[in-house]
Amino acid sequence: MVDVAYVDDLLLSVFICEGALHWHRHVDIDELFWVHQGSVLLESERGDAAMRAGEMTVVPKGTEHRTRSDRPATVLLLRCGLVPQRKNGKRRLYVTDDVGLPSVNLRRKAESLAAPYRFRTVVEIEDSRVQLACGKGRWPIELPVAHDRLFYVVQGDLTVRTVRDRLRLGPGEFTVVPRGAFYHLYAEDDAILARVTREAL
Repeated sequence: MVDVAYVDDLLLSVFICEGALHWHRHVDIDELFWVHQGSVLLESERGDAAMRAGEMTVVPKGTEHRTRSDRPATVLLLRCGLVPQRKNGKRRLYVTDDVGLPSVNLRRKAESLAAPYRFRTVVEIEDSRVQLACGKGRWPIELPVAHDRLFYVVQGDLTVRTVRDRLRLGPGEFTVVPRGAFYHLYAEDDAILARVTREAL
């Protein structure tokens, strides 16, 4: 596993899943599994989630789980990167409900977006959200916010411009715009964009 970036207190890591990991649970943190390439079976005491590229699920704290894959698969993992005790408790030693482990398909969710450029929350993890939007051309400029934002291109190409830099991203590529930065998004063709951001402070 390789730690790639922080989005505020969320740590983004990448790992290659092949074979089966051992069963384990985290009493202090939720984990979001986001399949980047390949397919993964996430087994848990809440049920199993079979996921392919572009799908994700959250394993709530206290849930025993493991990942399994017959072939190498690349998975993005989002979880709290701070000392969990500083998150003010809410520890869970075991599952307290029987909700299951639903997975979210980003492309299918994008089909239900009503208007361009409006981000819609599809998954929540800790005090952050994964949101989805689609659009073509120049996206509305947003005022700088007091937290980081991760942008992940699900479909199409996207140019991210800040005062200092210009970055072109293709499908499966991502960047983090730091808190307080002015940025502008532009897509030549129809693009689907996922954003990881904190709830409004």
